[in-house]
Amino acid sequence: MDGKFESYDAEQRAMIDWLTGRSPDARHAIAEDLNFDFAEDVFEWILTQPDCDLATAASYFWRAGPLERLEHPDTFEEDNLTLKRLVDRVNAGFYSRSEIYYGGQELWEGEDVCSWTVAEAEGLREFARAHGASNLPWTLPEALVPPFGHRAARISDEEDPLKSEELRKLFAGLGTGSELIPASLKADQPPKGMPQPAQQLTVGKRIARLSNSAFRPLYLYLAFVAAGWGLIYVFDAPRLAYPVMIICCLRFGRMTFGMVRSGMNRKAENRAAR
Repeated sequence: MDGKFESYDAEQRAMIDWLTGRSPDARHAIAEDLNFDFAEDVFEWILTQPDCDLATAASYFWRAGPLERLEHPDTFEEDNLTLKRLVDRVNAGFYSRSEIYYGGQELWEGEDVCSWTVAEAEGLREFARAHGASNLPWTLPEALVPPFGHRAARISDEEDPLKSEELRKLFAGLGTGSELIPASLKADQPPKGMPQPAQQLTVGKRIARLSNSAFRPLYLYLAFVAAGWGLIYVFDAPRLAYPVMIICCLRFGRMTFGMVRSGMNRKAENRAAR
């Protein structure tokens, strides 16, 4: 491992060791699922590899919430430094490999390009015009605006967190997902020939309908708000938790509104096309 990564904690070092020698596609697939709070050094390692794909850089950039970082520079000073290094590499042509398709952070059914990613890109442009690009630590690199690339990431089964027990354990150590459930702890499965209770089928249909609803992002947002404030109230969180939660609510609220509006427009277009 590169000497400058020797000070990383054991969990991050283990993931970097696993990634060493893997393809850019594998690193991209891993980066998309890494937890921002516990894998900063893993991200830095991935994003500074000479053959890192542009889609990997774009995924990190848009997941970081770039507009919010620019709007609140004092709150996100360290994040802005990280994004500036990324932007500098993009502008310098560091990410010359651009094979993996990137359409944005949240592609809904029927979408090739994420509408809220495109909207945030326009927000970054407007922010730069309003405040003067020269006065900002960085501005939007147009190379990161989707869509670009031409194919999906290609990974093997051992590089798939859903199929690799080793990889699941590495992710669990970095605060993402969980290890596989031991067979001894799994509930007994009914015989294949035994019909499922009617109530389960009804619930399944309701869940399926909910997952296709244009208002699904709103339901998830409300659940997030309720859970977040509930935890703050129950555990008597420090004062810093309140402004952070408010910022998150405002940020996710704006994203949710855009996603709901996009979903409703898409459903209206589908009805009109029938």
